[in-house]
Amino acid sequence: MPPDSPGPGPGSGRDPGPPADPGDSSPPPGAPWWQRGGEPDYRATLANERTLLAWFRTALALLAASFVVVQLTDIAPRALRLALAGYLIALATGVTVTGYLQWRTRQARMRGRQPLGRGTSAPLLALALLLLAGFVVVVTVLAP
Repeated sequence: MPPDSPGPGPGSGRDPGPPADPGDSSPPPGAPWWQRGGEPDYRATLANERTLLAWFRTALALLAASFVVVQLTDIAPRALRLALAGYLIALATGVTVTGYLQWRTRQARMRGRQPLGRGTSAPLLALALLLLAGFVVVVTVLAP
């Protein structure tokens, strides 16, 4: 570069911008959600994973209950037991999907340093369990 030409700098028109952070390894646009943002505090990540495991334990208990209802009871007609077991299986599937989606959403928000927000999963689960309680009452009333 000739000595009389302005070098790269704020007034030269060729401003390189702020120096690059050597620790900044920003993923390219369109990168998967788990590569965006920064690494969250490991304690928050572990707490989020424990919550996911609690959702999975709940789903497993519902699946076990569906097996018990179908195989080990004769207190109600088979059609009612199958309906109750089907509801339990559907509820277990819903709990699994909801738990995963909640985990993923919160993990992505933690990585992006965003507020966790409010979830709708607790009221939905409460409603589903109330429906289950009503179903059990109907099966009990109709049992011989």
